[in-house]
Amino acid sequence: MLAYHGNNKAELERLVGCLIRAANKDPLRNGVKHGDGWGIVAIDSEGIIYYRSKNPIYTEANLLTSLIGKLKGEFKVIIHARQASDKSLVSSYYSHPYMDYNDKFIIYLAHNGSIDKDKLSSSLSIDASKMVDSELALKYISLKGLDSVKELESYTQTALNLFLLVIRRGEDPISAKLYYYNYYKKLGDEYYKLYVNGNAVYSSSLAYTGCERGNEAKLSILSEI
Repeated sequence: MLAYHGNNKAELERLVGCLIRAANKDPLRNGVKHGDGWGIVAIDSEGIIYYRSKNPIYTEANLLTSLIGKLKGEFKVIIHARQASDKSLVSSYYSHPYMDYNDKFIIYLAHNGSIDKDKLSSSLSIDASKMVDSELALKYISLKGLDSVKELESYTQTALNLFLLVIRRGEDPISAKLYYYNYYKKLGDEYYKLYVNGNAVYSSSLAYTGCERGNEAKLSILSEI
């Protein structure tokens, strides 16, 4: 997954190329494919693009390129390629980024890692049999606010790598905030690191498919891009 804030479409397309290659053959997971859907949310001065697909991102590269081509001026983007842990929960509506809202903001979330779904759903009193753990994480944040992100570490099984695009009600969408959060249980696990590189933050696999390594994102700090 990757997040970008800037105005350089050529640079974003270069990063997307790294993401597509990593999704097609992840060098940090013995070549496994992240082929269980993909999605994008993007905000620019003209509006919001929000698209999710059940198909592998590497089969719809032209569609993604066309969506990026529509962006104007400054933009904020999250793109995610999914590898589902539960193959029975593969559909366009299970693809990241997810969206939720409350009376204060509208929020989009993309997540890499796994969360204890039973424990989290119990705390929220939600029947999560047809939900994925990342949806529950977003619901938790939507109900409790952005300051609650760190609390999700106690529910995390492997990693809590998050991208959040937050639009506050009453404000122009272009003023939305784009955040990232880096946390993983097994220190030193390269796969679950997030790297910060200029105007972009992305999963570590992209550093092995043609993009720069950058600097690892600080752990357990919600930071803005």
